[in-house]
Amino acid sequence: MVCFAKDFLGCNFLREIFLFYFGYSSNMSINYLKNFRKINPVSSFPVVLENYKLIMNMPGPNFIEPNFANIVYSFGDKVEGILHEVSDAELEKIMKSEGEDYQIVDLEVLRGKKIYSAKTLMFKSNIEEDLPSSRRYLRILIKAAITGKLSDKYISSLRARKSVYYPVVSDLFAIRVFLWVWSRSR
Repeated sequence: MVCFAKDFLGCNFLREIFLFYFGYSSNMSINYLKNFRKINPVSSFPVVLENYKLIMNMPGPNFIEPNFANIVYSFGDKVEGILHEVSDAELEKIMKSEGEDYQIVDLEVLRGKKIYSAKTLMFKSNIEEDLPSSRRYLRILIKAAITGKLSDKYISSLRARKSVYYPVVSDLFAIRVFLWVWSRSR
């Protein structure tokens, strides 16, 4: 049955709900979302989250992947990222693929002077220190920031972060991480 606006009351149809999701780590990458998480944003564009900072305080599974990105409130600081317009079902899929240790947070981000209400995931952590992440993970963030056209200053701040790398072992573990994320995205 085809539904037209004038006779929509007689139609049975499902309407997807779309919302904005703020990606500040690997989820900044549109390619990563599409190819690994099977998420297809309606739109994606760079934004700024004011009064927060990016911190590597989410413990990884071992010394090879020691920490992952998170955001914490920090007056005067800024986090750049990508705002993706996704369906509520896709947000649920993102949440499942990230794991149960995250909470959904409502926040406001800026694109120029325009304010958008968005949702993002934050990891609850008592760790206040900004720790090194793996070189593999940091490269994902830098590539996503470049592709997403974040500011040169922000990209430089990502490049300046400390990272760890263990030849061969880190590369083998990267394959395992990829397969784990891929399996949770199905």
